[in-house]
Amino acid sequence: MNHYSDFSEFFPCGGIKAGISLKQFQYFPPEDRKKIVSLFELNPEQIVIPVQTHSNNVVICTKSGGISNTDGMITIEKLVLTIQVADCIPIYLVDPVAKIIGLLHAGWRGIANGIVLNGIQKLIQLNSNPQNVIVFLGPSIRQCCFEVSLDVALEFDSSFVRNTRKGERMINLQGIVRSQLTDSGVNQKNIIDINECTFCFGEKYHSFRREGKSAGRMIAILGWK
Repeated sequence: MNHYSDFSEFFPCGGIKAGISLKQFQYFPPEDRKKIVSLFELNPEQIVIPVQTHSNNVVICTKSGGISNTDGMITIEKLVLTIQVADCIPIYLVDPVAKIIGLLHAGWRGIANGIVLNGIQKLIQLNSNPQNVIVFLGPSIRQCCFEVSLDVALEFDSSFVRNTRKGERMINLQGIVRSQLTDSGVNQKNIIDINECTFCFGEKYHSFRREGKSAGRMIAILGWK
């Protein structure tokens, strides 16, 4: 059994490598990033590693190495973008025409504060046309398992919040992201959702909501071969 999932086939353009480590993959920062990148036959010397803070900050990267206070990266260079996730949505962005890629770490705070819009705006700054952008939403906690408090629910349009008979409030983060993407000019047909819940698939994925502070992290990667 592979200890990672390969999403490269979802991007119909030569040279894209995209994927994520699974729960069986040993979590040992920072060597785990180098190992997963090497398994995808990408250059571990070109890794970009953000210090994630659940912000809406998206930066245009021109070189490898660490970036402080960042949850999204866009680049036109031959870099390998990486993030850690354990319920938040890894959003892969690829413009095969302009040869631009991006990777966003999107939890509810980042989504509420506009990280998706910021990511698309950064693509546009590099002369990307949003109509050409292919978006892949990776494994993340879904509405079936994402119960939130009233103050969090009020951050979003009520159409994305389901109230259960027990009085729970369940948020559809993926639906919100798809709506934000199409509002930003992305073609609905170019948005691919893996439709796998990190909380439900306990044998396959880490989940902070399920495992708490002891939870490991999956490493999402995106780069050009």
